[in-house]
Amino acid sequence: MFTLRRSLLISAAAALALPCAAFAQSFPTKPIRLVVPFPAGGPSDTTARAIATGLGQKLGQPVVVENKPGAGAIVGSEAVLQQPADGHTLLMASNVVSTGKWLYPNMSFDPLREFRAVAGVFKSPHQVVVAPGFKGKGIQDLIKMAKEKGEAMNYASSGAGTMPHLGAERFKQVVGVSMTPIPYRGSAPALTAVLSGEVPVYFDIEFSAQSMLKSGKLRSLGVTSLERSPQFPNVPTLDEQGVKGFELYSWFGIVARTDTPEAIVQKLNASINEAMQEADFKARLEALGAQPIGGSPAVFQKMIESDSAVWGEVIKKAKIQLD
Repeated sequence: MFTLRRSLLISAAAALALPCAAFAQSFPTKPIRLVVPFPAGGPSDTTARAIATGLGQKLGQPVVVENKPGAGAIVGSEAVLQQPADGHTLLMASNVVSTGKWLYPNMSFDPLREFRAVAGVFKSPHQVVVAPGFKGKGIQDLIKMAKEKGEAMNYASSGAGTMPHLGAERFKQVVGVSMTPIPYRGSAPALTAVLSGEVPVYFDIEFSAQSMLKSGKLRSLGVTSLERSPQFPNVPTLDEQGVKGFELYSWFGIVARTDTPEAIVQKLNASINEAMQEADFKARLEALGAQPIGGSPAVFQKMIESDSAVWGEVIKKAKIQLD
């Protein structure tokens, strides 16, 4: 009896799996939409367009990048969730997937539950940038200055809830200082504010700040990876300078609705990993100073969940909540 029941269950499972496998084999059957929940020209948009051409060639269908900005990535995310879970509409995700439920307690969905990882694309450390005339030479000088000035010490952010903002808040919590965030509408005006002396410091994504750093218009007190950046080998890490274990990365990758069939997710993952090996894509990443992620959906999912645990604690301690 037990053997018969088990055989029936196995047969039923196999029968259910056949349509999914067949659909995955023919997937995609139409152009794929890759939704970017931020304006054109930003890091998510740049990443999406860098991967779209190669991915389309691997899959045999064009990958069309669509920008749907608004409400801290909520508008674009909801647009993907409203489409069928068939792999033809994907989200170009960033750390917002990890931080969203902590930043927006009233949001209508939980990104960690509603999306599943498809493939990580790349990550970038941040640089602690200051103007050339900043009195300190390293991160310990910044800490000393912040302890002396307290909340009178300002820092720039590219907007509430962004990684430069959250990274600076985590830094404050780790080293025990008080600094006041001054929000700007994106990285460019924040960098300009540092350059003009309006604010003394900004924890910017490396590829955003690299042109000003390489030109000497700005300089860095430290990089937030555990190893020195190949783009700036003379800039020490925060870990080297006594802020042990401190890491801050902005990451970018592709996610799909949670109920997207496993076979389709695996096919997308394999194609994205192949596209990332193309010389043109590698050259773009190298120009950005970015580190490829790649690997399986499971590896990327683990990274997202680990990221969420870290930033959840930071956000709760800093009492950051957005509408």
